[in-house]
Amino acid sequence: MGTTTAARIDPRDLLSEWANGSDEWVRYIVRNVLTGTGPLNADQSAIAYALFRQEKAFDARELPTEEPLATLESVEEAIEPLTLTSVSEVAGVNALVAGGVIEPHAGLTILFGENGTGKTGYSRIFKALAASRTADVILGDIEAATSLPQSALISYTLGSEAKTYTWSGGQGVAPFTRMSIFDSPSVSFHVDDDLEYVYVPAALALFNHVIAGIKTVQSTIDRSVKELRSAPNGLLTRFSRNATVYPLIETLGASTDLEYLRSFVDTRNDVETHVGDLRRTVAALEADTISAEIKVVQRVERILSQASAAATVIAGLDLDAYIRERETLRGLLDDYRIFRKSLFEAADLPTEPDDTWSAFITAGEAYQGHLVALGVHDTERCLYCRQSVNDEARTLIEKYSQYLDDKISVDIDASRARLQALTAPITALVVTDAATFAAEYADSADKPAFHVELSRMLKTANTLSELLSTAAPVTPALTKHASADAGGLSVALSTTSTQLAELKSQAATRSDTLAAKKKELVELEAAVELGKSWTAIEAQVKDTKQADRLALLAKPMPGLLRTVTGLAKTASDQMINESFDALFTQECAALRAPTLNIEFVGRQGRAQRRKVLTGKHKPSAVLSEGEQKVLAMADFLAEARLAGITAPVIFDDPVSSLDHRRINEVAQRVVLLAETTQVMVFTHDIFFASTLLSLMETSKRCSYFQITDEDGKGKITRATGPRWDSLTNIKKNINETIQAAKTQDGDARAALVRTGYDWVRAWCEVFTETELLQGVTQRYQPNVRMTNLPKIKAEALPTAIETVNRVFEEACRYIDGHSQPLPTLGVSPTLAGLETHWAELAATRSAYLSADN
Repeated sequence: MGTTTAARIDPRDLLSEWANGSDEWVRYIVRNVLTGTGPLNADQSAIAYALFRQEKAFDARELPTEEPLATLESVEEAIEPLTLTSVSEVAGVNALVAGGVIEPHAGLTILFGENGTGKTGYSRIFKALAASRTADVILGDIEAATSLPQSALISYTLGSEAKTYTWSGGQGVAPFTRMSIFDSPSVSFHVDDDLEYVYVPAALALFNHVIAGIKTVQSTIDRSVKELRSAPNGLLTRFSRNATVYPLIETLGASTDLEYLRSFVDTRNDVETHVGDLRRTVAALEADTISAEIKVVQRVERILSQASAAATVIAGLDLDAYIRERETLRGLLDDYRIFRKSLFEAADLPTEPDDTWSAFITAGEAYQGHLVALGVHDTERCLYCRQSVNDEARTLIEKYSQYLDDKISVDIDASRARLQALTAPITALVVTDAATFAAEYADSADKPAFHVELSRMLKTANTLSELLSTAAPVTPALTKHASADAGGLSVALSTTSTQLAELKSQAATRSDTLAAKKKELVELEAAVELGKSWTAIEAQVKDTKQADRLALLAKPMPGLLRTVTGLAKTASDQMINESFDALFTQECAALRAPTLNIEFVGRQGRAQRRKVLTGKHKPSAVLSEGEQKVLAMADFLAEARLAGITAPVIFDDPVSSLDHRRINEVAQRVVLLAETTQVMVFTHDIFFASTLLSLMETSKRCSYFQITDEDGKGKITRATGPRWDSLTNIKKNINETIQAAKTQDGDARAALVRTGYDWVRAWCEVFTETELLQGVTQRYQPNVRMTNLPKIKAEALPTAIETVNRVFEEACRYIDGHSQPLPTLGVSPTLAGLETHWAELAATRSAYLSADN
């Protein structure tokens, strides 16, 4: 399926003509791409950018002028053919057993195995090597205790040179990336996606190299702009944020008015002396002790506030009321004890009624109230033992209630409350800070004037608090100085507050002076620093102006790239798309794929294709699964043929979801491809495999491997195939078996003779299928070949049938697959009988073939 194309314009001429109308730096890129036939290296990219800068007057011109490009001679692409010779020593791939060897034929190699036998593991190796669009992640044996590293030994020839490569799990290994692989997951890519071509002619790849070169210059410009605009010169850190010039330095850029900024520079000869004097003045103001003194006085004010408040509370204590209420409470408690004793004299209590006993009675009353609230109190039963109470016990219980409801108890509680109200202000006093202050000056000779009153107040407060908290007696002598202490501390507090106000007023005046001098110092230092940094400032402004120019010159870059993309699309239409369109049409016809339109799209110099049906529908939305499969295969084969296939083509289960007719069409296309190309087919479809073998029977350019899981996943054996029994092969086996039997005696000869009859039986079956019945019906074939029915030689059939059937029955007696009755079980076949029967069959075949139809 070849195709011819008309003479086309060389893409090199397109690039040269376009470059001659562009800038010099663009011409430099194109010239180096065309002469080197590859992308620019790092040095060439650097020169392209340098030429851009010199051409645009950023730098002095040093590089030579780029002259217009002349038309270049076309360069023919030469690709050495790649042929796989063996795959062995596979380890760490899925659960494949070790020892499997695949020796692909130079023509067609069929790897047949049922689902789950391990075919996928081998196909994944090829996909990884080729970096196939559908390459899977390869796992090791997930059930193994330890996983082995992935590896395989690949033997191949490149041109005429034999080579080996040890694969260790890598993706995309040259030259295996030239292999073309088709599998079911790739169908969606080939049917619906906007696909880039796997093969790009070297001449067309030049556009990508030119685009890459322009993008390199573009990215270098972008990087330079970024660096120029964000150069870390540290200028801003040299100036105080409070200086007037700080915002001007912060916004330095191409629009900065340097003359205005320069007006802030202090050019006086003695400016450093002024800076020194001002710094000393500020330091003197900052070293002032007023702030520290204010803190000390603030603390004293806080201590006196606490102490004065405490002294006032102590002075306000009504000691007479305390003494009276304390005596009242004592009298009530005595009366209470007398009442309790007299009330329970006849109660037969185990001990005198005391406070512990009172608590017991109170608890019982509370429990009784709880039962009453729940509605379960029983007045006839004891609260504790739950026994019935008699009159005597009921009388005692009534006395309990009388005791708890007595007025004396109420008076005692009221007296205690009054006593608590009198003493609470004293017992609640907090004088921790005052006590700490007094302790600090206890041993000091330089005590504050109020220390006597403070210490006495603290002592009185501590003593009173201890006595009043236990309702102990207090003598008037303890508080005789309380009023004097309160007055003294109050006067000291007032004096201290006045002193603090004066200090704060002085500090405010000094702060204003210090702030003014500091501002003056900041401005003077900024003016001096501005003069010192002027060179760096001018450089930064220059850099930002250059960055703006570069950014402006970078704006046409996308337009340049679009122009090259347009040239690439023109060239790809001529070099790839038109050829692909013709090849795709051929493949669709061969595979009876649906008719549809191909749109050729391209971006950034990439050649792409898209398939659509009428109305711009995606094929997958309309076509059946089988139609999509053959459409994808047509796309795949057309793409593979674009450059002329020079590497293996691999099909992984290509006929799943296809009917028998399409399987036959795919098989014919695969066989046609295998006449000139190394083809490998992984399949579990027995009809497909047998069809391939049948089609390859004449050329013999075929190897068949059986993949099973009998001794572990991926067990590989070379086989004759599910339907590879030809008369020629069987004839050879019979002759070789007869010759081997002639060299043996006894049991060895008998075993070989039985094997010979086994082959004779197979010969009879194949002869009947292929020649007597002319292949009208054959095993593993999907259809009855009715067109072959007239080829059967009906008149010669009876004689041939008699001989073949008789020898077939005789052969069945001697093979192990048929059991025999006892009378014939001991009859052994003879070599002479085998030779005679074989001669009869040969003569019968010769006679049948020579008979007229």
